[in-house]
Amino acid sequence: MVQAERRVAITGLGVVAANGIGKEAFWHATSNGVSGIKTISRFPTTDLPVSVAGEVSNFVAEEYIDRKLAARTDRMTHFALAAAREALQDARIDLAQENPQRVGAVIANTAGGVEFALEQISALHVRGPRAMSAFTSLAWLSVSNAGQISVHYGLQGYCKTLGNDTAGGLDALGMAYGAIRRGAADVIITGGCEALLEPCFLIILSHGGFCLVGNDPNAYRPFDRRAAGLLLGEGAGTCIVEEYEHAVQRGAPIYGEIIGYGQTNDAYGLRNSAVSGKQYARAMYQAMREGNIQSKDVAYFSLDGRANPAFDQSEVEALRLTFGTGFADTPTSVPRTMLGHSYAAAGTLDAITALLALQNATIPPTINTDELDPRYELNLVQNEARPLVGSVVLIGGRGVGGANVVLALKK
Repeated sequence: MVQAERRVAITGLGVVAANGIGKEAFWHATSNGVSGIKTISRFPTTDLPVSVAGEVSNFVAEEYIDRKLAARTDRMTHFALAAAREALQDARIDLAQENPQRVGAVIANTAGGVEFALEQISALHVRGPRAMSAFTSLAWLSVSNAGQISVHYGLQGYCKTLGNDTAGGLDALGMAYGAIRRGAADVIITGGCEALLEPCFLIILSHGGFCLVGNDPNAYRPFDRRAAGLLLGEGAGTCIVEEYEHAVQRGAPIYGEIIGYGQTNDAYGLRNSAVSGKQYARAMYQAMREGNIQSKDVAYFSLDGRANPAFDQSEVEALRLTFGTGFADTPTSVPRTMLGHSYAAAGTLDAITALLALQNATIPPTINTDELDPRYELNLVQNEARPLVGSVVLIGGRGVGGANVVLALKK
């Protein structure tokens, strides 16, 4: 007899974002259209091509982890540990009562410990080899985040690090979802983190055309007539994902259920050019088919919204292919316009936003898009929140190189 695949619940949320640290502060800001994008304050930006971003302000690592661990790890890991702690507390789970071999961590990251690594390279060239930290090899790698969370909480189960450019956060949730469905784990701490706001990295991404240049904090305008690119952000989002019956038996709060996941690739390389929405639509179809979702069931679609005209056009094309003539009836939004694009953290923060939207029956707005391009025919929630009617949300994420990921959540 074939065993039925297990259901997957989300029971805890943890957030470190530019417009709010902690679930409550984050939702209050996001649902009210409050932006966290501002002039970068952690280092001088006078000679840099970009001076505004979704910087996390007033974050003190020692409030979440001990001073010694903070000194030995990068800012990305500080964010990851802080978000994981909040998510675990929010889920009201006592890991001491769990089998550590059935608890894991799946954390996405793209850039690694940029700040820590560059500080050590500078120390090497200015003060010599002895000035380099012995913890450099542990702090700069992307695997440090899942590793430090596993060590910190004594996890002995399913642990992975995801690296899939800007789609990594959604992929992490998808991987955790698959692991629990097939019985590889009962509880997984999953999400994404990123701390790439550092002068060297800002120059690289600006020159490569991956982000906007300038000093306008309102310049991130997806699907707008003036769309010219995205602004960067940093932060972390973490979800506690667990087998549904396991969550019910321990009386856990349940924000929602992951019911579908789709992943495809355009395979068009690293060039920043227009692509068809065909493969992205296929990822949407995969997630909807897996979740037995009809177009009319979707309460809102959280779009990737890269604010590059070619990418915006292909995203709309994917919606047309998936939803048909009624695609304009589906409410859409790009809440990350308030955060900046935080690469591997972005997809998880979008998923957390969607879960809170379902809980509060409110679709958070897309800010800055004041001149919506009429050729897209989008039903975009602009500037002010709108009531959410329904119980299913789709979240889309795309990566440079052609990655397409779609996650389906149900209240």
